[in-house]
Amino acid sequence: MKFLWIILFCLPLQLWAHGGEDHGEEEQKTAAAMPASSGSRAYASSELFELVLVAPAAGSAEQQLSIYLDYFADNSPVEGAVIELDLAGFSGKATMVQPGFYQLKTPALTAERHSVTLTIEAGEDLDLLTTALDLTPVSTEVPHDHSWTEYSTQLWFAVGILLLALVVWRLASSRRQGELS
Repeated sequence: MKFLWIILFCLPLQLWAHGGEDHGEEEQKTAAAMPASSGSRAYASSELFELVLVAPAAGSAEQQLSIYLDYFADNSPVEGAVIELDLAGFSGKATMVQPGFYQLKTPALTAERHSVTLTIEAGEDLDLLTTALDLTPVSTEVPHDHSWTEYSTQLWFAVGILLLALVVWRLASSRRQGELS
């Protein structure tokens, strides 16, 4: 009986591995809590300003770009700035939603890399920032490949444990036969 437990212990754990199952409400709750896509981001900075441009995921006829603008020196939000944006043949002015946060409606953009030029005027400060906004879709699939060496290592480990168990069993049985004679 002990020998059977040793064999079961030595088997690779992948024999019991499985996937693709629905484990009930808990899995459904975590899947619902995850956002579908946070959109593409672009970053630009200079001695005066620091800017993050966020474009939503592609799919709508009109897109709302979000612009987060801070002073580079102290990271404080820029209030009342005039932001002019040039992107893929479109140009427009962003409107302030709250200090440091601006929005701009643009026509639908194609899923490719776009060059963006931003002219920022805040009080006496004037700056020109350039960045690139990459709207190419990103795959969320994680490759899951196993090489044969992963399984061969486990196989050799199991064979070694089995051989060790056979040697121990053989020694124990020869001692018992020696005691009986």
